[in-house]
Amino acid sequence: MAAALASRSSMAAAKPCLRATRPARRTVMAPVRASGTVGEIVDKLKTLTLLEASELVSEIETTFGVDASAAAAAPVAVAAAPGAAGPAAPAEEEKTTFDVVLEDIPGDKKVAVYKAVRAIADIPVNLVKEWTQTLPKTLLEGCSKEDAEAAVKQLTEAGAKSKVN
Repeated sequence: MAAALASRSSMAAAKPCLRATRPARRTVMAPVRASGTVGEIVDKLKTLTLLEASELVSEIETTFGVDASAAAAAPVAVAAAPGAAGPAAPAEEEKTTFDVVLEDIPGDKKVAVYKAVRAIADIPVNLVKEWTQTLPKTLLEGCSKEDAEAAVKQLTEAGAKSKVN
């Protein structure tokens, strides 16, 4: 019986578990190109110098009326040619979010300004006076330009001094 058990254990050792021998399923896909023309263009692009690539981008921008991001291209250009001159500095981004700052409330206009502040910032009635005791204070943060201008107009009509940052 010991011989039978030994032969079984040697068989188990000779045959590994099915899971261990089963190869993992892998699908290897070859790169697909849309057409021969696209392949030719890609091959030609690989041979361009940095200066030629820059000229190509400029030509594409003017021909098709698009704007390539200079900020995204700058690190690639610097990494590709460390000694070469990089593209021009990116233009300053236009501000998209604004803050409304309440600067001053004249003594005779407090009630009207409190109503405007409540309407704009949704501050409860019992907290408006306390909230406006220390000025200047930011009333709205991160709003659109239109919303900020509308809030300033509403505050100005109520008699407050305010500005958009």
